[in-house]
Amino acid sequence: MLFSTVLIWLLVAVAFVVALPALWLLARGLWPEKVEKQRLVASRGLLKCFFIGLGPLIAGVILIAVLSKLPKAGALAVLVGGVLIAWGFMGAGGIAALIGERLWPQVEPWRQTKHGGLTLICCALLPVVGWAVLLPLIAIIGWGINVRTWFAKAEVTPPELPAA
Repeated sequence: MLFSTVLIWLLVAVAFVVALPALWLLARGLWPEKVEKQRLVASRGLLKCFFIGLGPLIAGVILIAVLSKLPKAGALAVLVGGVLIAWGFMGAGGIAALIGERLWPQVEPWRQTKHGGLTLICCALLPVVGWAVLLPLIAIIGWGINVRTWFAKAEVTPPELPAA
């Protein structure tokens, strides 16, 4: 294996470690109520989220297949795929917040999301299982979390920050 190949895979892994927790922190900063709702949905069961997430996966694959058959629509297919993947990983911020809440209950919500996100993404760095199973699973569950938040009835208020 060439050094350049090893370097490419190392940089891809570093990009995931930096980008996904940053995406989850961005969501926490811009839409704290939505992330709390995602955390609540994730706490109600990830298996349901997985099965619900299969719907957007199948619809996205069909849409990308149809778009890739059209002349001059390849860039649109790539754009749709990128948006779907980003939307799935954005929903996985609920899992990161849930993990952080369970492991570090004494810290602020944004730190819970950061720590939970780093824990989740470091698990996804396992050589075969992490890249081939866990990362797609995180995206599918994220799609399910996003769909379930549309229908979640309980309104969630973000937790109050402790007085300094």
